[in-house]
Amino acid sequence: MARLKIEGLRKSYGSVEVLKGIDLEIEDGGFLVLVGPSGCGKSTLLNCIAGLEDISGGDIRIGERSIIGLHPSKRDIAMVFQSYALYPNMTVEKNISFGMEIRGMPKAERERAINEVADMLQIRELLKRKPGQLSGGQRQRVAMGRALVRDPQVFLFDEPLSNLDAKLRVDMRTEIKRLHHRMGTTIVYVTHDQIEALTLATRIAVLKDGELQQFGTPDQIYNDPMNMFVADFMGSPSMNLLPATVVEEDGALQVVLDGHEGRMLLPAPDSDGMRARLGRQVIFGIRPEAFTDPQGADRGTGEIARRPCFVEVVEPAGSDTFAVVKLGGRSAVARLRADAQIAPAAVTELAFNMGKAVFFDPDSEARIR
Repeated sequence: MARLKIEGLRKSYGSVEVLKGIDLEIEDGGFLVLVGPSGCGKSTLLNCIAGLEDISGGDIRIGERSIIGLHPSKRDIAMVFQSYALYPNMTVEKNISFGMEIRGMPKAERERAINEVADMLQIRELLKRKPGQLSGGQRQRVAMGRALVRDPQVFLFDEPLSNLDAKLRVDMRTEIKRLHHRMGTTIVYVTHDQIEALTLATRIAVLKDGELQQFGTPDQIYNDPMNMFVADFMGSPSMNLLPATVVEEDGALQVVLDGHEGRMLLPAPDSDGMRARLGRQVIFGIRPEAFTDPQGADRGTGEIARRPCFVEVVEPAGSDTFAVVKLGGRSAVARLRADAQIAPAAVTELAFNMGKAVFFDPDSEARIR
């Protein structure tokens, strides 16, 4: 295990810059998730750490050692690929032990390592089978086992669950989290699935177009987004982002949502950033769970604003009910209790937790503080 530090990392293909000065640091035993849309540079960054791609500038350090220029085999890392990359003609046992044999590890040590990871990943009964006889989840466990026997300083996971069905993804996510707690390994994990990122990570790096948008804990990324991209990308359903105007009434700052359904006033934070935008437009952001039925609102805050809202569509979802509501001429999603009494095509009083609201500049898309 070791601390991983990335400083000013750049990667170009000819004149195309794919990574634009990435700075990240993950503590010893941390779980860093790189997340972002397709083409944002997250897999390229992982490949640079692995040594599968040469970098154009910057540094990567594992512990106190720079690994720039080192062959992948000398970096003391292990990688789990999206495609599993198992040898189809070898048994599970041989797939796991092959790398140890190449390194000349004694047979007794190999067998002990195989038995340890087989018990840890619950694949002992699969050791004599070949990959073609395994399910997707079993193959992924074998790929993880092959990496675990290496006992490296850093594990790299490249979208390891993307080929699995939805239920198996959830199960394997739990397995990976349990494995991390048990072993305390340093992990860098690439995914485009923001729920996966929030579930697994101790730190999340959100990338877009080769630039780091935000780096922080899952709570910071979700509840304190630095810009509109992070706010919109992280969360399912995503944050409601609505145009509003900052006004002052009776000495208090408020935001106005204007639409054909009417004019709505909501309390706004009295900050320097908001006062500087008095009379101007901002983007009002509120997550669906902070916009709910009054009985489901957070009773621990004094910042609840109850307002009548026109409900367009009601979507029961088992543990929750989602309502599509017209606000400021746009559609917004409210997350309500499963048994909330709500009907479509009707005006219903809903609660806004303004303590959870965030505001953005419509031009720069940066957070207003």
